[in-house]
Amino acid sequence: MTSMQEASADSLHAVAGVLLGLSVITIALRFFARHRQRAPLLVDDWLLLPALITFAGTCACLFFGEEIEVFGYSSHDSTPEKGKATRKPSAKTQLALNLLSIASLGFVKLSALFFYKRIFCVAGRKATFNIIVLASIVTVICWMVTYEFLIGFQCGTHIEALWNGTGPKYCTSQWPGILSQAISDFLLDFWVLLLPIYPIVRLQTTRARKFAIIGVFLLASIGIGSSIARLVLFVEVNNGGRNAYLNIDLGRSLSRLLFYMILEIGVGLIAICLPSIWMVFASIVPEVFLRSVHSVLSLVTLASRRSKDSQERSRTTAVKPGTPNSSIAPIAGKSARYHEPKSAPKPYPGDVSSDNAKGHEGA
Repeated sequence: MTSMQEASADSLHAVAGVLLGLSVITIALRFFARHRQRAPLLVDDWLLLPALITFAGTCACLFFGEEIEVFGYSSHDSTPEKGKATRKPSAKTQLALNLLSIASLGFVKLSALFFYKRIFCVAGRKATFNIIVLASIVTVICWMVTYEFLIGFQCGTHIEALWNGTGPKYCTSQWPGILSQAISDFLLDFWVLLLPIYPIVRLQTTRARKFAIIGVFLLASIGIGSSIARLVLFVEVNNGGRNAYLNIDLGRSLSRLLFYMILEIGVGLIAICLPSIWMVFASIVPEVFLRSVHSVLSLVTLASRRSKDSQERSRTTAVKPGTPNSSIAPIAGKSARYHEPKSAPKPYPGDVSSDNAKGHEGA
């Protein structure tokens, strides 16, 4: 797709309409999946609602901007009279669009992180991954608040310049803020995308299933591509500084930025719903999947405790070499559970062989 095509009003209208419709469908399917699995609706599910509402608001601002020919049209085609007439509504539309889009991007990231916490983190245990996810959640919240604040005060004390059309005169910190927001947004997207790979690799299942699960999560990489494209465009505009209003076709550049922003938000909303929907169509109940993940974490903890107990017994033997049987006395106590025969590993949910085995036992 050429830059002229992606900056056209038809392209903006099409990508916003299609992704908004698909987002509504996938979110509805996710809630249906929770109902079918009789699983509770948790924070990761409810965060999709403000994400969808703010995304719909972003699309509404885009459609209004197309209506007044601010988005999707070349700045060179505008007359001075038309530019003066649309200056204030254009500034108000861009302000609302920026605030709503940052909120939507933040809610999408938070929903993904809370989904990781729901699936991969053991309740009541301060596992390393749990701490990492919680730290990431706090980081995203701070990111949202920071850039909402920066947008509101990018014109310094001339706050009215945000909506009265005098932004080019007073909003001197606009471009550094835009560039830093684009860079930090890309880094957060990349971090959120990589987080689930390690716990998925630790699952007790076949390699093919691991790649299948990772593939579902990595569908969000399409949004990463949009984030990269948007970052490149931000750099181009930022290099023009305040003179970008005069030296480049700002209308086309702004339309291209909006195209990739809508693509990033829409694809992100759809992608974070796919794992839950995929579990339904693959006949994998999240609670069973959750137990599989928790069993891996429990085995890691058990092995760590066994290693510590073994080291303690070795030190006890070294201190009291004259008592040959005393070193094995603790086995009758708390350490006895580590010497119980291991049970056969549980089959992965949805495995055909496990279903057949259950059928034979019932027979």
